[in-house]
Amino acid sequence: MRVVHMDSGLGNQMLDYAEYLAICSQNKDEECYLENLIYELPQKDGMFSMWNGYELERIFGINPPNIKERFDAKAWERILQKVESSEFWKENWNYAPYITKAFEEEGIHLKNLRKKAEIPSQAPSSFKRKIRLWITHFFQTRIGYHIKRHMRKLLAHRLIKKANDGYDVFRRYPSDVYIGHSFAFKYKGFGIERIDALVREAFVFPIIEDEKNKEMMRLIQGCNAVSIHARRSDLLFLNGHCYKFGFFRRSVNYIKKHVTNPVFIFFTDEKSVGWCEENEKIFGLNFKKDKVYFVDWNKGEDSFRDMQLMAECKHNIFTESTFGFWGAYLNRNPNKITCAPDPMILATHSF
Repeated sequence: MRVVHMDSGLGNQMLDYAEYLAICSQNKDEECYLENLIYELPQKDGMFSMWNGYELERIFGINPPNIKERFDAKAWERILQKVESSEFWKENWNYAPYITKAFEEEGIHLKNLRKKAEIPSQAPSSFKRKIRLWITHFFQTRIGYHIKRHMRKLLAHRLIKKANDGYDVFRRYPSDVYIGHSFAFKYKGFGIERIDALVREAFVFPIIEDEKNKEMMRLIQGCNAVSIHARRSDLLFLNGHCYKFGFFRRSVNYIKKHVTNPVFIFFTDEKSVGWCEENEKIFGLNFKKDKVYFVDWNKGEDSFRDMQLMAECKHNIFTESTFGFWGAYLNRNPNKITCAPDPMILATHSF
């Protein structure tokens, strides 16, 4: 058997399922199982948010074979308790060795092929931690950010090739392995086009029935709509540089030069609308002259509607968010302009 891990929010789940499809396509001799037990653990301080839990079945009707089916109820409860007691989230989300160990103790032996293969015996030295923190801090400064951005653009071809050489999503796996959750398909060169038809067949959104989203869909389909995924509240630790160092402004300026009468539609959380309205210059917009709309009403289990609407826009601007990535990827416009902050990310342009 091959067991594919999944966790986190909808965008990550979709990447994990796309990887599951790729693995199944090349490993048909044995069954592939999904493993998503983290959704059953209680939320603890330091854990990444699991948002609305496993959403692929509710939204898309996706429910592949789950490794949970191979254990009885008592064994599964013991597995959950062991994984929870490991507090893997305190080890930089190093879940893999603890999950495979818990499975082994209940009779299923899997070779862990995830990057972090071992339970750490000791923490890194304080000197190494200081060096890492210094490097991280430098690239969070304006000078460091732009040095990194230009270097990645210059070396993009080499970086993509190196990443592709290091990980083959479509490889043939041996039996009884624990794999997945690489996010590879978010990046260029990993071959998602090989399963594009399967991906689009899997991710068909439910028909919109509420009037507010119907009205927005009509507007989007009747103009040169450009989505701006300004996800702030929970992802500023990852996307803060996009607001501080000009990513949105550069993207919007490019759109304005290449798209006739663009209409900009913000997709953001309700708490961030006011901030966006007060910081139009960060986005390269003039809210008195440019046509701008905000979508902030799709919440909780209806959050996926934002992705659905973004996918109907003619063009897309998105950050490191996998949710925003899918809005751009599922855009069917053959002439779309999709803007990402990193040249490694699968998009038509990077800024």
